[in-house]
Amino acid sequence: MPSSAASKRFLQVYATLPPDAQQLLVQKQLAPLLDIVSKDRRNKATTSATQLQQRYARMPLLNLKAKKAEISALLLELARDSKRALIKERSRREQLIAEALHSLTHWLNDIWKVVYEFRTNFRLAHTCLLFACDALDQIGNGCGGCKCFYASIFVPIKITRSTGKLVKSFMLNGAHNLENVILWIWRDLFITILATGTRRQKSIVPDMLDDIRILLGWRSLEQLLRGGSKSSSEDDEDDENDELVARDSDHMHTIVDDDGDQNYISDDWSTICDELYPTSFYAAHWSWRIADQQPQLRDLVHAALLDIFKVTPSGPLYTTMLAIAEDEDELEEELHPLVMSVAGHSSDNLAAALRIMSLNNRSDSIDILLRTYKHLMRPQDAASMQFAVLIMSGDFINRPHATSIIEEELLDVTKVFRAAIRANFCNIDSEGNKTELMQILTLRRDSLNRRTRVARWVKSVVTPQVETPHPMALAALMIGLPLPPGVDNNDEGDILGYFELEGDEPEIEELREEFRPNIKGRLQGWVDTAVAVKGGPALLMKVYAKIVGEMPFLKANDIVEEMSTRVADRPSKLFVADGLDGYRDFCEKQAMNLAAARRKANRAAGAAGSTARAGASGSRSSGSGATPSVSHTTPSTSGPIENVG
Repeated sequence: MPSSAASKRFLQVYATLPPDAQQLLVQKQLAPLLDIVSKDRRNKATTSATQLQQRYARMPLLNLKAKKAEISALLLELARDSKRALIKERSRREQLIAEALHSLTHWLNDIWKVVYEFRTNFRLAHTCLLFACDALDQIGNGCGGCKCFYASIFVPIKITRSTGKLVKSFMLNGAHNLENVILWIWRDLFITILATGTRRQKSIVPDMLDDIRILLGWRSLEQLLRGGSKSSSEDDEDDENDELVARDSDHMHTIVDDDGDQNYISDDWSTICDELYPTSFYAAHWSWRIADQQPQLRDLVHAALLDIFKVTPSGPLYTTMLAIAEDEDELEEELHPLVMSVAGHSSDNLAAALRIMSLNNRSDSIDILLRTYKHLMRPQDAASMQFAVLIMSGDFINRPHATSIIEEELLDVTKVFRAAIRANFCNIDSEGNKTELMQILTLRRDSLNRRTRVARWVKSVVTPQVETPHPMALAALMIGLPLPPGVDNNDEGDILGYFELEGDEPEIEELREEFRPNIKGRLQGWVDTAVAVKGGPALLMKVYAKIVGEMPFLKANDIVEEMSTRVADRPSKLFVADGLDGYRDFCEKQAMNLAAARRKANRAAGAAGSTARAGASGSRSSGSGATPSVSHTTPSTSGPIENVG
């Protein structure tokens, strides 16, 4: 076997060994070989080792164990301080938080030096950054009570080389933004591994990205590519903070160092880097060799996001993948069959698939999904379905299907509303109350008789409240305590009023839709969709006729207002009051449209009648004008004849 092949084989085996085994192999097998080789080779190996020793002598020591002990001690003191503050009414919380953040910021600079300047200890640095994120979260949660100081503290950070030369500075408002700096360092870590690391080191990058996803979520992967900066879809407050960092980055944009590359290109090439790579994906301090690895890192992030997308596709995730994609059309073609194949696996997948197909304006795919899996749609997916139907209606071939879905959904939400009305006004369908309602509708509005009868009618149809004990009173009774003040009489009798079902948590969406459905929101959404569809106004008029036929009380605003007042005082019935308001506004608008259409038709009929009468009058006038003409000419013609005779 040739010597080159033997050394290559040895290196392959050496790379697969654990660090302890590698160290043992060097000590037992490789080091003794220096005693038997020539003096020149021995001196060359010794010189190389001495140079490496001198290079890494200035490298900061990343003592993770000591840093964990330091941060843990500060967190423990922070917890003790929160307890002492309750008694002594003074606190050192701000000083403790500032000390912990100061310790982390200096440590982050050491981590960057190790991974970018000295290009070693990548796995240890990655573990340190994971701990920094976890420590930052613990500091925020350990504040207790008000977190204003944590969210508003000014945190200046300077990333410098071992020589003291400034690379980048961050001016952060709020300690939570320190996560952006950590992601910036992570990007330099991965770029350096891809540019200078061994094959084994490069192979662990996907696992490191997965660690970041687990700790910070998949959105952090896009932020990592952008150097910690938020995308355009983030909120305005974060954008303002990012603008401050980006402005400082622009100021540092002229710093482009050699970084030790043998084939380093001069500073003039930094302008070409700006043209080839998006500014948000490119760092000013990168050399050409480092910057050339950015597409490879982007591919690794894309692969990590694609693995998530295959299991749980979503609209935001799809938008993120488009934002980092090199070719959006190619990405759409890649993801389209994947989305269609997993759409029927769950309701969440179907809602995400509809959203994605709507963004791509694929009306045919939307039509297939709704015909096949529409039974999976839930009330909370109404927004995605409305967007999809709106896109589908733009194609005249699929427009009838879109119109039928709109009508079906409007009638479905009407069924939910009618069920809620029957539950809270149980006597509304009795024959006597129906007759009374028809009589009330014939009375003049704002009359005293009508107001009295409306109040009496609503009182007769409303569901009586069942007196139930107050939860606090029941608990006190069970353990033998006296009733707490103010809870001995429970006027509401509404147990569901004590459950917190508000908020945007997706875990309680189904529970919220069961007990407090968003009737008004669903109705308004489908009405707006119908208005935007060709033929929608006529469809709304058709639905309106069905609604007032089933619930004629919606024709009268005073009756609806009285019914809404009856249920608005109970927290768990506010959705009924909102539904009444929504249907009242809908019916009032449709009634106005119907009246306007009738007036227009009457005017058109009147104009047509006037035109017909004017035409008939003109015909009669023209006929009467011809008779004198004939009588006048007759004598003149007959005279000569008579004379001639």
